[in-house]
Amino acid sequence: MKKNILIVALSMFPLVSQAQSSVTLFGILDNGISYVSNSGGHSLVQMASGLQAPNLLGLRGIEDLGGGLQAIFVMDSMPNLNNGTAQGGAFSGRESYVGIASSLGTVTLGRQFDYMFDNLSVERWGHEIPYVSFYQLPGGPFAKLGTPLGTFDYTRIAGGEATPNAVKFTSKHYDGFDFGAMYGFSNLAGQTGSNNLSSFGANYVAGPLRLNAAYTYSKEDGIDNGHSGIRNFGAGGRYDFGKFAVDFLYVNTRNTFTNAHVDTYEVGGLYTFAPDLFLYANYIYAKGNEQLTNNHSNQGGVTLDYLLSKRTDVYVNAIYQRASGGADAFASVNGTFATSSSTNQTVLRIGVKTLF
Repeated sequence: MKKNILIVALSMFPLVSQAQSSVTLFGILDNGISYVSNSGGHSLVQMASGLQAPNLLGLRGIEDLGGGLQAIFVMDSMPNLNNGTAQGGAFSGRESYVGIASSLGTVTLGRQFDYMFDNLSVERWGHEIPYVSFYQLPGGPFAKLGTPLGTFDYTRIAGGEATPNAVKFTSKHYDGFDFGAMYGFSNLAGQTGSNNLSSFGANYVAGPLRLNAAYTYSKEDGIDNGHSGIRNFGAGGRYDFGKFAVDFLYVNTRNTFTNAHVDTYEVGGLYTFAPDLFLYANYIYAKGNEQLTNNHSNQGGVTLDYLLSKRTDVYVNAIYQRASGGADAFASVNGTFATSSSTNQTVLRIGVKTLF
């Protein structure tokens, strides 16, 4: 179980310390069969990969430079196990960065994830994250919000897409507190004030309690010619009771051009039945404003996960979403990439995941 958690976390964060210089090949492979009750008016049974965890194949390395400095790098891709393609079409299509780690923190440059993902997913869930499915993340009848990925990952906590041309600083821990800032350049002549991204985050850990906050404003080329975009901010945390851990989250998402806006609330928990058997369940409520015809959604999800070894597990997911509001209140569970023709959508899945 410890190796399971470690590989997921390290694949999503810059390395900041190691005993010696090294280069490591790492990966996560997930595949399974999913049933979607309503996909455009019809039920769907499909092979789908990268849903209990993203498929990853990558390299990470570290070199001791002396004087408390280290050079670090990460390059990874997201291969689709069923059709042989990869997100971004390259070995570094998911993220790729190089940087320096010091006693103050890390500075990295390249294609990187912002703090909505770093803080409100990886840091907030911590040891829970291997048991949280993409299907259990926020989705709903919010197509008019205008986010680049549609209803998928409108809160940015799923790590749907990393930011190119980004410079990022993440501090060391100071008495349980750390913070960071990131800026994504437009790389377009005469457009330094548009098509860019700003992100900030902070975390606080005190014993079993952790609190997390993040802000990201991404100016998008398809929104007001890159002068406006999608602004997200949120706060949440987790409390560990031993065998049981509870997590909570609030995210505010707004299109700064149209003023379309969604408030998203989530509460979840992981229960450890045995060292090899886990149950994660959560509930999400999301509500759009009048620009989104006052649509809202209620969603519940459950994942039961059984470890076959320290590296390999099998699992089942069950998710149900009900949408309501205006005439366009069609349910859409995150990760299905399919909108229901009705107000309801159910997803069932059985799969296997292995790490290396």
